[in-house]
Amino acid sequence: MADHKILPVFAFVDDGEQLQQLREYLNNVGKAKLDPKGPPDVSDNLIDICSQITVMGACPHPVEAGHAVHVLSNLFRGFAAHPKIQEVLYRALVAMCSEARMIGELDCSTENLQKQFKQWGTAVDGQRDILRLVHIGLLEDQKADQAAKVMIMLLGTYTEKDAALAREDAIECSDPLMYSALELFISGTLKDYRAFVKAHPEFVGEKLKVEEAVLLKKIRLLTLMSIAENNNVIHLDTLAEELDLSPDDHLEEFIIDAIQVNAISGKLNEMTRTLVVSSFQHRQFGREQWQTLQKRLQTLVNNLKQSHANIHSINQHVDSLA
Repeated sequence: MADHKILPVFAFVDDGEQLQQLREYLNNVGKAKLDPKGPPDVSDNLIDICSQITVMGACPHPVEAGHAVHVLSNLFRGFAAHPKIQEVLYRALVAMCSEARMIGELDCSTENLQKQFKQWGTAVDGQRDILRLVHIGLLEDQKADQAAKVMIMLLGTYTEKDAALAREDAIECSDPLMYSALELFISGTLKDYRAFVKAHPEFVGEKLKVEEAVLLKKIRLLTLMSIAENNNVIHLDTLAEELDLSPDDHLEEFIIDAIQVNAISGKLNEMTRTLVVSSFQHRQFGREQWQTLQKRLQTLVNNLKQSHANIHSINQHVDSLA
């Protein structure tokens, strides 16, 4: 079945006999629980074996884990013409790499994963299972940035019909503290962030692996955006208190930075000591924001139609005078 030009072959015997010997070996040495003969169809037989390959994952030494990953990689490449088998092998390979902390040996980019899913014809539930495995492996190997991209891809598989499951999946795929941190930067404020850090002082340095100064600046920007959503005229003293900044040069410098990065648009009124907000970026773009955008676009279209009608009327009047 495998492509012998790609896959190194060491035994030229009947497929059925090889599979039976492999089952016997895995049951005796690998502690698998395989039927001695397995399904009569060769493809189904091999898929059944591949589904239990991860029982060999508890390698006592890194070198042995490396050998196991190398063998699985050869198998994976050798069955390129058999998508169902290759998909099962990929699951085993990801699980093995995750346990051995060798996920870097695989191309786990979201682009490659999408390509593989298309080639294999993987159903949505299957995609989610694989993405969960990859996400866990990346976290185990301290690859937080890649893990975040895979998490986004995983959550992107949900639709309005099953969106409620996304929250549970996010908690399951990432530890509860990580999920709380994500929620914090979605809708929390600086005060919420400070309370979170106080309750979990080691989380930022050990898990997020981002400088606290960077996170503070980000959460202050997000807090300002939230305030701007509710008030277009903000007193500077109130803003200084919410952002925990001195109400002098530090606050003004922060506001200038916020305008430069397009978080908000507005002007400072020194006389009234207020910030007048003319526009702002939404922290979340949900159904309400889409409906507002639709209304604004419809108003724009109506205004353009009215302008076109006015111009047409003027042209007709000019033509009648000629």
